[in-house]
Amino acid sequence: MIIMQSLRRNIRIWWQPPRNISDREEERSVTFLELFYDLVYVILIAELAHTLSDHVNLAGVLGFAFIFVIVWIAWVNGTMYHELHGNNDIRTRVFTFLQMFTVAAMAVFAHGALGESSVGFALSFAAYQLILTYLWWRTGVYDPHHRPLSRSYTVNMSISTLIFVGSVFVPMPWRFYLWGLALFLSVLLPMVINQMQARTRPEVQAQIEIAYTASPSAVERFGLLTIIVLGEVMVSVVRGVSAHEHLSWMVGITAVLGILIAIGLWWLYFDAISQHLPINTQSKTIGWMYLHLPMTIGIVATGAAVFNVVEAAGEPLAPEIRWLLVGAISLALISNAVLMRSIQIPETYFELYRRSGIATFISGGIVLLLGFSSLNTIPLLLIVIILMLAPVIYGIAVWVHIRGVTQL
Repeated sequence: MIIMQSLRRNIRIWWQPPRNISDREEERSVTFLELFYDLVYVILIAELAHTLSDHVNLAGVLGFAFIFVIVWIAWVNGTMYHELHGNNDIRTRVFTFLQMFTVAAMAVFAHGALGESSVGFALSFAAYQLILTYLWWRTGVYDPHHRPLSRSYTVNMSISTLIFVGSVFVPMPWRFYLWGLALFLSVLLPMVINQMQARTRPEVQAQIEIAYTASPSAVERFGLLTIIVLGEVMVSVVRGVSAHEHLSWMVGITAVLGILIAIGLWWLYFDAISQHLPINTQSKTIGWMYLHLPMTIGIVATGAAVFNVVEAAGEPLAPEIRWLLVGAISLALISNAVLMRSIQIPETYFELYRRSGIATFISGGIVLLLGFSSLNTIPLLLIVIILMLAPVIYGIAVWVHIRGVTQL
């Protein structure tokens, strides 16, 4: 009897209940477990980028964006669960590893997710959702105060999971319409249910405010996701160069310009946005979070375009590749510009961010208009890079003017 009690006590130490949402660690650092978890998304995102680079047309772009939304929602769900309820214990690790298995399975089927592999992809995502459904449900079991929110997430994810499972019995393209319905419900349903409860129950509103208050570690996780997708641009440059049997100066120059595009995207986000918390309101926090979706879509699509540009170095640039390149970069720039309006800025730098945001938005619009041009590859890339770096240079100039200093 004593041995059994001791065993239960030891198991409880290493197999802890999920952390209560009210016990959130504001100064928590991102753990190596979270970094390891994100690693499997590197593979999945790479598969999506490679698929897009092989299908540069309207159908390919729309299909890529659709599957990327599914992947992004999966990442956000797993990330926010760990942010709000994760512990440094065996239980958290086991369920994190289980999620990684299902994400890896999604990567296996991602290349043909809208075709011959759609059943495998749907079941892999459903398995992932099932794990998260169980985890969110258990948070309400252990924390009665969190139960109203836990219940809404559990109901929502259960419905989404059932739709994805049911979709495998439906022929294409209706299968994908069901996926779209599941995604729509997964975004809208929790917000509606939570707001309905918050109107009559102040304790629910308090829980919502905690859940939608971004911490520095959450900001760091979104920054790490941005690093992951930027890495895909770098990988695409290398893949494009490797596709050439004989290297030339034209290939080298094109590759350098491709890397400069990645540098420009990095500079904009990590200088202007990454170190700032979103404005502390529910709408601004949700907006900040969801604005990362078009931005990351734009960056990954940029990688797919850059691969094709480098691979075809020295040849006339196909119109569809030009449009993918300028459209993707424009989307990333405009998303960055809007993100600048959703973050907390010291009053001293408000004018700097206002002007830089406008400059970034204008640059994104001009980049998009380059799709109508007939510029050759090198001039097009040079102009795009200048337009990307213009807001950075303008921001530095405004900063120097505001601060009255002559050096950084």
